[in-house]
Amino acid sequence: MKKLLSCALIAALLIAMAVPALAEVPPLGSKMFKYAKAALTCLASGDYDRVVTGLPFSGLSPSADEWRSFAEGSFSDLPGSSPQTKYAVAYWTGRLWRIAVPVSKPSSGSVEALVLTSEDGSSFTGYACLSWSSVEDEYRSADYVSWNEEYSGADSATVENDDR
Repeated sequence: MKKLLSCALIAALLIAMAVPALAEVPPLGSKMFKYAKAALTCLASGDYDRVVTGLPFSGLSPSADEWRSFAEGSFSDLPGSSPQTKYAVAYWTGRLWRIAVPVSKPSSGSVEALVLTSEDGSSFTGYACLSWSSVEDEYRSADYVSWNEEYSGADSATVENDDR
């Protein structure tokens, strides 16, 4: 009986220690994928003013000129392209969410991705351009990963025809 009680007490302590750690991860807002995909489309089309007004940034949002400079200086395949908006992944790094949307099908590590960061899960705090291989490295080591739609290269014929 004492062993059973001891085991139950240990289990309760372990659960109690885990709950605060889980509580520190803010929930990812339901529209965060939508915002990230819209931002990628606007950056590709050169509609930088719409990126400014369309993204919920906490604090000061980057200006249209800052978005233009970022798009033209960071991406080789984005400006003037028609990016894919089907696949996106969000992952918790331990201190913030990263929402990554690859410019094209993430069929190789060299595909570029727009990565938006969020500390609270409902507004953005930063942005970057990363290679898909960097995104994969980060989400593979993350405790929390959420796909808008996961890319699977196994069915490439179907994927080829449904790129957007």
